[in-house]
Amino acid sequence: MWLALLIYGLIFTFGLVSLQNAYLALLERLFGWGSRHLQELRRANEREELKSLGDGWTLNPRVAEQQKQKQKNVRQRRNKQMQTPAKSQLCQQMEQCCDMISEGMALVLEDDVTTRFVSAPLPAGEWNLLTRDLSVHIGLLSWRLRVVWLLGLLFRYTLLAPLRTATCLSCLLLVPATTGLIGLLCKLRCNQRVGKWLLRQCLCMTASFVPIMRRYHNLEHRPTKGICVCNHTNPLDVLILMCDVQYSLTGQRHDGILGVFQSSLSRVSPHMWFNRREPGEREALGDALRQHTQSPDKPPILLFPEATCINNTAVMQFKKGSFAVSDVVYPMAIRYDRRYGEAYWDSTRYSMFRYMLMLVSSWCLSCDIWYLPPISREPNESPIRFASRVKAAIAAQAGIEDLPWDGNLKRCSPVRDWL
Repeated sequence: MWLALLIYGLIFTFGLVSLQNAYLALLERLFGWGSRHLQELRRANEREELKSLGDGWTLNPRVAEQQKQKQKNVRQRRNKQMQTPAKSQLCQQMEQCCDMISEGMALVLEDDVTTRFVSAPLPAGEWNLLTRDLSVHIGLLSWRLRVVWLLGLLFRYTLLAPLRTATCLSCLLLVPATTGLIGLLCKLRCNQRVGKWLLRQCLCMTASFVPIMRRYHNLEHRPTKGICVCNHTNPLDVLILMCDVQYSLTGQRHDGILGVFQSSLSRVSPHMWFNRREPGEREALGDALRQHTQSPDKPPILLFPEATCINNTAVMQFKKGSFAVSDVVYPMAIRYDRRYGEAYWDSTRYSMFRYMLMLVSSWCLSCDIWYLPPISREPNESPIRFASRVKAAIAAQAGIEDLPWDGNLKRCSPVRDWL
């Protein structure tokens, strides 16, 4: 067991990028083979259906159901022609009302907001072998695909999940102990660099044990001060970004595992935790942000203006408070590759513990991070317009949609100031 942990740590911790790339390339080949095989099966099923229709046989249950529906429609049309004019007019009015009701329900169910708070589906024709039920969205599978799915299931749950669980639990003990040691080192000015380096190594090791494949772009725009804003998908966004740059964090005060990490990180650098339900703490946070940005020796502040997790298919409304503090903002964009695992955390359905179990049982997490040039506030520009302009730049860089809706609609009513 310890030998396996050591090998796993060597692969994913000490920068063996070639092995990580080989692992991703192997997964891409496996996904590509599965997708091509599924497409061949679908084409074969379509040919069989067309052949059965041409021969006049209905051996396929789906074809038989279609023929029954056609016969039913023919009978309905005949009965409609035999109805009296008054009854026919009443039926037409009822049909129009039903059509309007169905279209309205479709708009409610398929709007641009609620679909951003659930896991986004894979592109049509692709399968990453992560489903637990072969009958969901897969259709008829051949014995080859079933064998590959079973082998992948055994590999993830008997090898990857136990190793990742053990290493993540060790990190839960390592991070508080390391941050306590760093807190002692940072009291001496000469040891601040050592403390920052030790914290970064600890965070990189934690991210590698999940594992998270990270790719940073546009390093010349890496922030060193001021306020940095980024789109938000899950709590691991903080871990991914802090593996490259040390930030001062602000956010909702949590309990449990997240609370332990928040208190541990506060020993190392100045972080600001608050309760968004109390308006007094929001005002105090604004004053603290202004004082922090005016201190040249403090690290940049990392903010998530969406204030909630979105499924990484869109960037939703940015809160204006983050853009009323400073006239210069350093944007960052992050995007996950859903082929290797679902990174979105639906906090309304899953607890943090269950979300971590879903992560360790997936293939991995792969993401790209882009540092954008600083964006300055134009003269006489309101914080709302400034926030919208920064949001549009992040959405364009990440290649995701730019939506004007408030992300907190999944929990409460929209804010009147933004209507």
